[in-house]
Amino acid sequence: MKKSLLALAALAAAGAASAQSSVTLYGIADISGGYKEVNVDGAKTKTTGANVGNLSGSRIGFKGAEDLGNGLKAVFNYEFGIDSAHGNWTDSKNLNNEGSSSTSTREAFVGLEGNFGQVRVGTTDTPVRNLAIAGTADGYSDFDTTTLRAVQRASGVHYFGNFSGVGIQAFAGYHKDESLGTTTNNYKGYGLGLSYANGPLLVGLAAQQFKQSEAPTSKKTEAVVGGTYDFGTAKVFANYVYGKVGVDGNFNTAYAGVFDKVQELNLGVTVPYGAASFVAEYGRNRYNLAGTNEKFSGNDFMIGANYAFSKRTDVYVRAAQQEDLKDGDVKLWTRTYAAGIRHKF
Repeated sequence: MKKSLLALAALAAAGAASAQSSVTLYGIADISGGYKEVNVDGAKTKTTGANVGNLSGSRIGFKGAEDLGNGLKAVFNYEFGIDSAHGNWTDSKNLNNEGSSSTSTREAFVGLEGNFGQVRVGTTDTPVRNLAIAGTADGYSDFDTTTLRAVQRASGVHYFGNFSGVGIQAFAGYHKDESLGTTTNNYKGYGLGLSYANGPLLVGLAAQQFKQSEAPTSKKTEAVVGGTYDFGTAKVFANYVYGKVGVDGNFNTAYAGVFDKVQELNLGVTVPYGAASFVAEYGRNRYNLAGTNEKFSGNDFMIGANYAFSKRTDVYVRAAQQEDLKDGDVKLWTRTYAAGIRHKF
């Protein structure tokens, strides 16, 4: 009898422990086929085949939480990019150039969560990236007109909080690697994002700056103002994105190292119709040629449709013109036409 009671107590303890912690395996598999053409002042590069453009980056991740009591939780998330057409890991380096094709990190953090919000230590999305995504109709897809991709993830200490609809995200990061008396990979960064959500309305702003002191030296400043409004029959999106780089700095665009100041205004709309949905975006670009007062401007656009077979699986088609820039006879643009299938698990 005593042994039976001990066995029941052990099973109860194991059940309680498992109820207090959880680990989730998740991911996205997105594969497409299509045609992509890049024009740089008359010199064209054409690509036909798989994954010329995707709606989502394919990934696999592990996330979990443990209840520590008194409203406090330990949380973690590790997420890795995958080439859905070939099964390889994809390269997704963080700000201080850590990561490789064999250790592709999208998310990598451990943290604590409570009534105060959530504190993450490691690599996660930056404030400008999160707000820019919220203000784009296609969510930073490969077809999106928001082509100035901010520093998307950074290593450091990150804070997330939400108080009666007011969202706060802040981070600070520092990295210094000294080897044989030589300082390499020395960088620091910080950022802040504020948002307000109330029913169908979301508005926000965010800014961040990164400095790298060793060659190639750089200073990158990025900011975004954006928002959405859901009318029910349609949801509208808008954002204004600004970026400026210092000496030897690069933007995450198709023309890295060519421009030192970028401004983009993007407008979008999504319209649901049963299991289908339609999306359209327009973007106005103004880029400044590095080291000069010469300005390029142009117009981006994207149209597309999705059809959901279920909450997890959908198919899509997209046609887009991006990175459209003109200055006199000089013309730059990227055009993509693709159809694909996406599954979330």
